Amino acid sequence: MRLVRIGVAAVSVKVGDFAGNAGRLRAIVEAAKAQGVHLLVTPELCLSGYSLEDRIWWPDIARRSWQSLQELATHCKGLSVFVGLPVRLDAMMYNAAALIHDGSVRGLILKKYLPTYSIFYEGRNWAAWNHGATEINGVPAGELVFDLPFGKVSAEICEDLWSTNSPARARVRAGAEIICNPSASPFTPLKNEQRRRLILGASGSLACVYAYANLLGCDNSRLVFDGGGFIASPEGIVTEAPILSMDYWTLATGVVNLDDVSRVRSENTTWRQDASRAHEAPGIAAIDARGGTFNPASVKDYATQLPRSFYVPGEARTVNESSRYLDELYGALVLGLRDYFEKVGAFDRFLVALSGGRDSALCLLLAVQAAKAFNQGRDAARFAERVASVYLPNKAFSSKATEEAARALADELGVPFKVVSIAEEADLALKKAGELAGGAEQVTALAKQNLQARVRGNMMLNWANSAKGLLLVTSNLSEAAVGYTTTGGDNQGGYSPIANVPKTLVTLLLEHVARRDGIRSLQGILDIPPSAELAPDQRDEADLMPYVVLDDLLYLFARRRMSLPDCWRVLLHRHPQHDAEQLRIWTRNFGRLFAYNQWKREQLPVTLKVLDLDLDPKTGFRFPVTQSIEDELNELSKARP
Repeated sequence: MRLVRIGVAAVSVKVGDFAGNAGRLRAIVEAAKAQGVHLLVTPELCLSGYSLEDRIWWPDIARRSWQSLQELATHCKGLSVFVGLPVRLDAMMYNAAALIHDGSVRGLILKKYLPTYSIFYEGRNWAAWNHGATEINGVPAGELVFDLPFGKVSAEICEDLWSTNSPARARVRAGAEIICNPSASPFTPLKNEQRRRLILGASGSLACVYAYANLLGCDNSRLVFDGGGFIASPEGIVTEAPILSMDYWTLATGVVNLDDVSRVRSENTTWRQDASRAHEAPGIAAIDARGGTFNPASVKDYATQLPRSFYVPGEARTVNESSRYLDELYGALVLGLRDYFEKVGAFDRFLVALSGGRDSALCLLLAVQAAKAFNQGRDAARFAERVASVYLPNKAFSSKATEEAARALADELGVPFKVVSIAEEADLALKKAGELAGGAEQVTALAKQNLQARVRGNMMLNWANSAKGLLLVTSNLSEAAVGYTTTGGDNQGGYSPIANVPKTLVTLLLEHVARRDGIRSLQGILDIPPSAELAPDQRDEADLMPYVVLDDLLYLFARRRMSLPDCWRVLLHRHPQHDAEQLRIWTRNFGRLFAYNQWKREQLPVTLKVLDLDLDPKTGFRFPVTQSIEDELNELSKARP
C-alpha cells in the first residue's frame, strides 16, 4: 500500500509581515515533520497575506515573498510543502502555489480563475494564467504535475475549485493522484459545508485525493477567514480540521492509500474514457521530483481512521443547524475582533459605550471573548484589564431600566463599568445649536436628537485617546441600511464589529448566547424595546418599522436584487398580520431611506464582513451616492398583489 500522510494547515497571517508569517509556517513545518507528514498544504498567499489590495504593485512584495520562500525551503528537508505567494513575470503579477520538495523549490502552479464579484477584486491586481508552462525565478511555472516519491501531485488555487471548468480536471487526466488546494476563503456561516460538498464532489468525480487548506483569522481588516481544511478520498472525508480556532495555526493530518486511487480509476470505465483524452489538455508540464526516499505511513494509523462500520455511515450531526449557524457567526465575530486588535498593535483595551440596548451588549460580549483569546488564550485571566465600559446618560431621556441593564451585564461579565452624565454637555450643545440656527425655536427635533449622539461620540473618542483604546462602534446592519445613525456620533470609532449583522440577528445571537453560556443579565436587555433614547418615549420600530419587516426588505432588495414592488408582494405573504397598505408604506420608506443614505454608508468605520449580504462600500457593495429611485417608487404605488 502507498500510505501517504497528508497535512492541511490553517494559519493566521498579517499582510506584509514576512518574518512573522514565515515564522508561523516554520512552526507548522516542524510540527508536520514530527507527525511524519509526507505532503503539507498551507493556505493561499500565506507568505505575504491574502488581502494585499493595491500593495501588490510595490516591487518589494514579490521580491520579499520569494526570499521568504527560499528561506522556508531550507527548513523543509524530508517532506513536500505547497506554499502560497505572489510572483512576478515581466509586467504580470500571479497568485502562485509553490511546491517545495526536500528542501528546494521545484515549481509554481499559477491561479487560473480570478473572482471579481462580491468582496473579491482579484481581476484588478492579478493576471490569470491561461494555459501551458513557463519559467519564473528559475523554476517551472504554470500548469504542472509533480512526480514525487510517493505519487503524482498537482494543485489548483481557491477559486479554481469553484469554477465549472476546474483546472484539476485536466491535471488528473495528466496523471495527478492528489490535488491540493491552498485557499483564502472568507467566512460566512455554514460556508464550510459548501466547501465540504465541493471537495467531496471533486474527489469523487476526479477519482483523486483532494487536500484543502484555508487561511485563518483577519489578515488585513475587513475579512475574517475561518481556517479549517479537508482531506478527501473517493470514498469520503478522511480528515476535517476545526474551523474558527483561536490558535494562530492548526495542523490536521490523515493517511490516504494512493493504491485505492489507482484501483478506483482502473475499475471506473467513465474515468478511463475521460483520461484517454489527456492529449486534449496540452501544455501541462510533468516535473520529476522523485529525489529522496518514501517511507509509507503506518498501517495502524491508516486502519485507525477507517470508519467503525464500512456499511453504516458515521453518526449524524447532533447539533441543530440554526445553533451551529449562530455559534459559527459568533465565533467569527470574536476571531475577527481579536485579530484586528492584535495585528494593529496600537491599543491597550477595548472601549464600549453601553446603552442598555442589544447592539452595545453584543459588542461587549465580543470584546470580552476577544480579550480572553489574546495571545491564544494565555492571558485569559487578565481579560478585565483589556475591556472598559461606560454608560452615558442624558437626564432628560435616559431611563433607569437601561442603566440597570447595562450595569448588570458589565458586572456579570466582570469588566469595569462607570456612569458619566452628558447632561451639561448636551445642554451646552443645544444652546450653541440655537445660536447657530438663529434661535432655540429654529433647532429641529432631529438636530436635538443628533447633538446628544455627537456629544457621546466625542466623549468616547477623547477617552480612546487617553486610554489607548479601540473604540467599538455599536451600529448594526439594519441601521446602516436606512441611515438610522448619527454622522459624527454613534457611527464614529475605531472598529465596527457588528455592522454586517442585522438587528433581528443581533437579537437571535443574544438569545443564543444567553442560553448557551448562562448569562442571565442578557434577559434584562432583551426585555427592553429597542430605543435610541434621544427623545421622550422613543422607540426604534415606531420611528422606522418592525425590524423583522425592515430586515426582510433589506435582504430581498439588497441581496436578492428584487424590485420594490416584488419586495412588497413577498411581504404580503410573509407578514399577513400587517395591512397591505401599511406594508406598502414601509416598503416605500425603506426604498427611499436605503437609496438616499449611501452617503452615510460611505463614512462608516472599518467593518468586519461575516455575511453574504454586505453594505460596506469598500468590500462587496458598490452603490451610487447620487441617484433616483422615483420611477420604482411610482411603480410600487400602482402595484397590485
